[in-house]
Amino acid sequence: MFGIKLPGAAADKAEQQRQAIERAKADCLKTLHEMEDASPDTAERLHKMLKDRCGSDKQLPFDFKKALLEKAREHERHANMRECDRLLHQAARLAAEEHLTERAQKLGAGRRYFSKACTLGADEDFRRAAQRLMETIMLTGGVHKDGPSRAKPLDLAPKAPNRAKG
Repeated sequence: MFGIKLPGAAADKAEQQRQAIERAKADCLKTLHEMEDASPDTAERLHKMLKDRCGSDKQLPFDFKKALLEKAREHERHANMRECDRLLHQAARLAAEEHLTERAQKLGAGRRYFSKACTLGADEDFRRAAQRLMETIMLTGGVHKDGPSRAKPLDLAPKAPNRAKG
């Protein structure tokens, strides 16, 4: 009884281990799916959670862990890119409306998300477009001056009469 191994016990243990691995994979994929439309802060938290889970779970296959973490990094990068784009467009709108303090706040927040996206591997097209938009925002607004200036002096000449109606 003590030294006898039953043939079904090893198969049951292997089946239980396989089911545990499948449950762990499903759990990780569920967390990954939550990252798709998450905010940057939530995406960062979920990415860290997946990273910790993959580091501590030795049963998950290496290829699965590698693909999972790569996809999680991609989702976090896209979340930061979306937020950067949203904030920069708000800043551009505020700059056009001459709200310079709000523009500066949105621009600063957009730059933080931009640097985070670049750290996570944003492509060159996004980098160029965001940098151009930031430059445009900085050049927009705050330059309107009421009244005459050296560039636009006061026009004192009399207006020409409208002879087309005559």
